Amino acid sequence: MWRSLPELPSSRLQHGKVERKNSPSMQSSITSNLPDCSALRVAVLGMGAFGTAMAAIAARNGHEVAVYCRDEQQRFAINTEHRNPKAKGLENLKLSGRIKAVQTVQEACNVADIILHALPAQKTPQFIKENRSVIPQSAIFCSVAKGLFLERNCLLSEAIEEAFDRQQPFAVLSGPSFAKQIVEGHPTVVVVASKEIEHAKHVQQALSNLSFRVYVTDDLVGVELGGALKNPLAIGAGLIEGMGYGINTMAAYLTRACGELQQLCIAMGGKPETVNGLSGIGDLMLTAFGDLSRNRSCGIRLANGENLNEILASTTVEGVPTAEVAVYFAKKYNLDLPIFAAVHGIITGEVQKDQVPALLMGRPLGTEIKC
Repeated sequence: MWRSLPELPSSRLQHGKVERKNSPSMQSSITSNLPDCSALRVAVLGMGAFGTAMAAIAARNGHEVAVYCRDEQQRFAINTEHRNPKAKGLENLKLSGRIKAVQTVQEACNVADIILHALPAQKTPQFIKENRSVIPQSAIFCSVAKGLFLERNCLLSEAIEEAFDRQQPFAVLSGPSFAKQIVEGHPTVVVVASKEIEHAKHVQQALSNLSFRVYVTDDLVGVELGGALKNPLAIGAGLIEGMGYGINTMAAYLTRACGELQQLCIAMGGKPETVNGLSGIGDLMLTAFGDLSRNRSCGIRLANGENLNEILASTTVEGVPTAEVAVYFAKKYNLDLPIFAAVHGIITGEVQKDQVPALLMGRPLGTEIKC
């Protein structure tokens, strides 16, 4: 049996307006301060797990949602059975009838107000080059893909801007958010970043409801770095767990890891406070401790003696290639980031797991905060 998506917090469409309502049991005790939002046309590119979650949120808020699916069977299942058999972990969740699967990018984006891009990060720039002619220049292109562009060792936003080769409203959504829990209605909080804060606010108002809260920032660099670089750090957290170390070790590791991420963020023009927020420490906590985290699981399996190539043959681990880019950035900006270096060394085989405690704990003593 397919399990229907939760209706709370409910939204309803009246006279072209999305009215967000509290559940009856909540109405007597709280009043929602979320603004009413005009019903929009939202396109979702990429219907894996997270794309499906974004489509579900948009539909829950009463928007008209068109999703791009090349696969005929997937389109049929979404349009007739209201489920997505290719969304890993979400296959048995029933989707809203407001979600319509279409065959081409043009059909999805034709009159879209907001485009939620959920295709893999490494395929994104080429995808944009091939399809930018059918992407409205007025639409806000919001990427929910977390990662760096490995081909050029750069932020994904830089590669996206270059691929568009024109002025395009652009934003990035990130934060601690497993797709399955979003769809199931677990209260989830994320952040949307854009150089133009009004673009971020537009996405914020379109997607926010009582189970999915969106904050905004203009720190695109900080949000992107947090979303991407928490992945190799989560591999390290998995190694600690797999090697049997306790909470003392984990707390120290994550605290110092956030410090390294903050150093890198500042060097690349981001804001240090962003690392202390949802896309930094928030997403790191999720990925380091969450049972659904592939990066954490990779670290545990490495600690238990499994071969990295065998792990990668059965699952995607974003932190593996991203660790190399982190080390590249450290050298480029002349930063000493020993935790990133240690995780990268374990991944490449240059460092053995038993060497890591002495490698990190035996470093020269110093002050905690560098002035």
